[in-house]
Amino acid sequence: MDFALAMLCFLTAFALVIIGIVVLVFLGLRRIWRRTRSDQLVLRGLIVVLGVGVVVAPYMAFKFEERRWILAHVPQPLDVAEIEFRVEELYGMGFMPGDNETGFVVYRLTDASALWARDQGRRLGEALEGTEGTWLVTPVDDRSTEQAVSQWHPYDNPPVRGAERIARDPPSVSEFLSKYGFEISIDARFEREANEAIQSGGSLYHYGPGGSVTIVDPNKGKVYFFYAG
Repeated sequence: MDFALAMLCFLTAFALVIIGIVVLVFLGLRRIWRRTRSDQLVLRGLIVVLGVGVVVAPYMAFKFEERRWILAHVPQPLDVAEIEFRVEELYGMGFMPGDNETGFVVYRLTDASALWARDQGRRLGEALEGTEGTWLVTPVDDRSTEQAVSQWHPYDNPPVRGAERIARDPPSVSEFLSKYGFEISIDARFEREANEAIQSGGSLYHYGPGGSVTIVDPNKGKVYFFYAG
């Protein structure tokens, strides 16, 4: 709770500082504007541009940092051509006990990156960013250990559902993401693609921090990143 309170205070203080800077700049521009003459169109135009820039700059900086964070989930040296689909939901404030974040992102690789990934064949896991052994081949292992079962089948309970039912229950994105009871709406086409990647061979997967999984599908030339934590 102390950490959450500290984070809340920090974010509040940071927001107040940004607002204060914007207000001071606007007051300064307003003062300069009043000292200009009506025929000084260039100077007044420059003042307007600066004023708009002060408002837009924080937003653009935020969007740039957000995109950089999103792209950081794609392992090097793969290059992204487009983010085809993205949905992320925050339940809570993001840093309080019991808060949860759930997300699903689909990246389409550039043609050159997709071709490079396919050319690597079985060596792709060694060529991707990460320590040795962190990239595993699909289909995903969802049964060999208790941890694997809890990751992909959080609600499986043999006495209730029966061992046969579990054996016929393949790993899926929706079940992985709903492990804490927070569900998000995913486009059926992309969910189907991701399920095909994790249930069949030919792809690689990697467990990351925050309850995340990254799937690299060289055949489709895509990367799937999803998390629940």
